[in-house]
Order: sequence, then structure tokens, then C-alpha cells
Amino acid sequence: MDKAVRLQIAADELRAANDCMIAAMNNIAAPYGKAYGRCVSDLYYASYHLARALLSSRGIAASSHEAVQTLLALHFVKPAALPQDTVGKLNELMDKRHAADYKPHIAIVSEDIARYRPWIAAYMRDVLTLLGKSAPAEQAAAMRRVVGDFEKIRLE
Repeated sequence: MDKAVRLQIAADELRAANDCMIAAMNNIAAPYGKAYGRCVSDLYYASYHLARALLSSRGIAASSHEAVQTLLALHFVKPAALPQDTVGKLNELMDKRHAADYKPHIAIVSEDIARYRPWIAAYMRDVLTLLGKSAPAEQAAAMRRVVGDFEKIRLE
């Protein structure tokens, strides 16, 4: 995969991550009520798209959610570019997303969002730092603003 293609894929994944973060915040601060399950799902997908952006920026393609986690561990956690708990936390968030999407009898509440929020914000900042110049400056700045807003949003 040539450099231009890698960078375009990374930019597309970054845009998708930003869209998911915006949706997540709308689901916990919208005027029509809170949708914590949808928020968890959007937070997972934002984290997933950021991981794909990072992998793509290095020319690494992943064909499944599990492959993204495996490749993230191999290329970024093992060499200590990302914290040791990255893949475990991403997997927990994926499990919570499965519950939110497919098991309506399992309630997702504000405490679930509050528990993941510090990790998600730190993870996203770490990934944006690793992306560096591989990420379009405008999109990376927008993502940083969204992450900052997410940390400040009031949970009830």
C-alpha cells in the first residue's frame, strides 16, 4: 500500500472516529433524553476507527475487530508505544458494545460511561500523538476538541 493510500485511509478512519464521538456525546447530552447504550456503541466505534487509522498510517490492514486488537497489541502495545491495558480495555468496551447492541435486557447506565471515560480520552490522545503528521492537522485538531468536550460533558 503506497503512502498516499495509507494516509487517505487514515484520514477517512479519523473522520469516522470523530463522527462517532460526536454521536456519542449527542446520545448523552441531547434534548430528547439520554441513550447510554448507543453512547457506548459509538464510543467503541470511535476507538475502533482510531485504531484502524493508526494501523493504516503504518500500512497495516486489519480485516476484523479482533484483528485490529491483535495488530494493535503487536505493533503498538508490545513495543510500549501504547499502555499495556490498551487491548484489554478495548476488548471490554467491545463487550459492552455487544451488550448495548444485542442484549436490551442488560442496562447500560451513566456509570458505565463514567468508568470508561478516562481510559477512552487517554487512549484517543495517545493514538492522535502516535498518528502525528499522518493525520490531517484539521481533523486531528477537531478530534482533540471532541475528546476534550467528552471529558467535560455532564453525566447523570
